[in-house]
Amino acid sequence: MKYLTVILVLASFIIVLLSSCKKDTALEPLVEELHRIPENDIDQEIDSLAFTNAEKALIMNGDSSDTMRVLTIYKISNGDTIRCVEDSLILRSQSIDVRPDSTDSILVRLIDRMYKSVIHPNHPGVGIAAPQVGINRNVIWVQRLDKLNDPFEVYLNPEIISYSSKEIIYNYDGCLSIPGLSGRTDRYSAVCVEYDKLDGSHHTEVVEGYGYTNFTSIIFQHEIDHLNGILFIDRLHDNTKLMSDKEFEEFCKILGEPVPEKR
Repeated sequence: MKYLTVILVLASFIIVLLSSCKKDTALEPLVEELHRIPENDIDQEIDSLAFTNAEKALIMNGDSSDTMRVLTIYKISNGDTIRCVEDSLILRSQSIDVRPDSTDSILVRLIDRMYKSVIHPNHPGVGIAAPQVGINRNVIWVQRLDKLNDPFEVYLNPEIISYSSKEIIYNYDGCLSIPGLSGRTDRYSAVCVEYDKLDGSHHTEVVEGYGYTNFTSIIFQHEIDHLNGILFIDRLHDNTKLMSDKEFEEFCKILGEPVPEKR
């Protein structure tokens, strides 16, 4: 009788186990369906380099020949200096990369409008960075004063990977986003820069020039600083101060050189 009871218990256990196995088998189609979810694009990875809707709206709010508003950290209104808080927050933010693609109409429009902005006769410059037009992306225009005819060239995702050992004091730093003021900054005579071009090619280049007629390395340093939320006022040389436009003109006269354009 004792053995019969044990056999009945074991039999009951086996029946429950088999029943459980059947239930698991019944769930197999659902499990298989869950495994297919990523393939059905239900759980796709977010594209971290895609332009946001806000960026698209700002960039596409004008055609390729239209300028974009240059952000400033302050403005003068009725003789009063007013801080531009929203502009400052953008100018002080870290920018992110773009995906080089000559077929990307948003990127191409941004590049075109940045160029129109930097050459505009009301505020001509020798360089501009995307944060200065309200887009925190790693895109800059630089006038290559070290090349024949001083062409403007655009660079995507630029990064300074090394500096020359020669530190200098640059006398003529100024910025489109800090109108009316200039100063002497701590810079380097040359930099090694990595960047992408619109066609997707990647380049490494040593850029030199810190004199009055060729200060290309300074422009690169200035514009790449913008991408990292750094302004030229953060680089002022010790014991120097910002100069107004009038003071700066007088300073240039003392040095016997004309007043340079802003960046």
